[in-house]
Amino acid sequence: MADKPCCKNETCSTCQAAKQWIAWHQDGDQMRFRGQAEGIPVARVNGIHYVVQPYNHNAPPQYLGFGGTRFTFRFHDGREITSNDVMCQGEIPARFHDRLPDNAVIVPQEPARSRAPFGTLKDL
Repeated sequence: MADKPCCKNETCSTCQAAKQWIAWHQDGDQMRFRGQAEGIPVARVNGIHYVVQPYNHNAPPQYLGFGGTRFTFRFHDGREITSNDVMCQGEIPARFHDRLPDNAVIVPQEPARSRAPFGTLKDL
C-alpha cells in the first residue's frame, strides 16, 4: 500500500496521531494519562499500533477491545503481557516507520480445551 503524503507540514489528523505515538515511544512505549505514574503499554506489531490495557475481569466483552479477545504480546525487551482489552489504533503511516519501529510480536493463543465427563469435546 503506497503511503501518500497527507499534508505538507504533518498537521493532519493522521500525522497528529503518529506524533502522539512517537511521544509515547519516547516515554518508554507507554501511554500516560495526566498525573499517572505508571503508563499503559503500547505495542507496535507489523506496522500496526496497539494500546494494551490491563486484563479486565469485570467488564462485559462488548465493552472491551476486540470484544474481549485475549492477546499475548511478547515485547522485544523480553516482557510478555496478556490482555483481553486491546485497542487497535491503526496502521502506522510508512513515513513514520523509522520513528515507530515494531517493538513486539503477538504470541499465538493455544485453543481452549474443555473436558467432557468421558474425554475431550474435541471432535464434536
